[in-house]
Amino acid sequence: MDRRGATAEILLAVHDGEAYLREQLDSILKQTDGNWHLTASDDGSRDGSAAILDEYAARFPDRITRHFPDRRFGNARDHFFHLMAGCDAGFMLFCDQDDAWYPDKLARTREAMLEAEDRYGEGTPILVFSDQVPTDEKLRPLAPSLMRYQGHYFERFDYRAILMQNVVTGGAMAVNRALARLGGRGAGDDRVIMHDWWLAAAAARFGQIAYIDEPLGVYRQHGGNAVGAKDVNSLGYAADRLGKLRQVRASILRKKAQAAAFAERYCDGLDADDRAFLEAFARPRSGLGFFLKYRGLIHGKQRKAGMLFLN
Repeated sequence: MDRRGATAEILLAVHDGEAYLREQLDSILKQTDGNWHLTASDDGSRDGSAAILDEYAARFPDRITRHFPDRRFGNARDHFFHLMAGCDAGFMLFCDQDDAWYPDKLARTREAMLEAEDRYGEGTPILVFSDQVPTDEKLRPLAPSLMRYQGHYFERFDYRAILMQNVVTGGAMAVNRALARLGGRGAGDDRVIMHDWWLAAAAARFGQIAYIDEPLGVYRQHGGNAVGAKDVNSLGYAADRLGKLRQVRASILRKKAQAAAFAERYCDGLDADDRAFLEAFARPRSGLGFFLKYRGLIHGKQRKAGMLFLN
């Protein structure tokens, strides 16, 4: 099959997304690359989300399929892992209910995926993601670049650095079949923080990450975001972190638990250096030696928190 003409599967996990859902669905329908299919799933919404999905599935039956899971998930992580496990496409994109895609998002993402697979092989786990424009709820831009707004790196992708700080936004990413199979090992493990974080770490260690340094959609910032964008260069952000040291510590402990899960789930593919890093990182207190050895992997302002809590 011609991979350029293969159908890309878009996975949409919805929960109480009525306010912005139509805008996202309409943006998908306007894609210049017409080789796509959307699987839309609702996780017990109490608003009109399910009715909206039913409406669009009825209007575009060849484009949109309603998926009805046999259980409640309660979070985006488990919902997306479930949708990924049920998808047999060679190329799949993750779709957040409250963003909006630019018309060339799918075309540009497909091109980057094809280039990566041509270079590294279709059997190589590959993740592609792009920048986004952070906006307010009315789609008024907050900054030109989400990556720069959040102070994220993109020059290279080391799985150890990603386990310390995720830089991949789920709504901006796509994975190939090889990564979906490999990344599925994280499903069902509550130590996994988010599906995008896990998939990014797996791709960086066992495959490749391709980054498109250009926004291909908007990241809508509003009161209901599961994570939310943060201007890490602002004084307000620094003050907020200093005022919430317990939360910072709790966040680091969650990262440590996720590292332990990574070590267990991928024990068959890790070398001695990997195991040494993961074992040391997963300890409740990693020690000053760990901090000094790996501080170069702790990104930007996170180094200060690492100095406080990793040792």
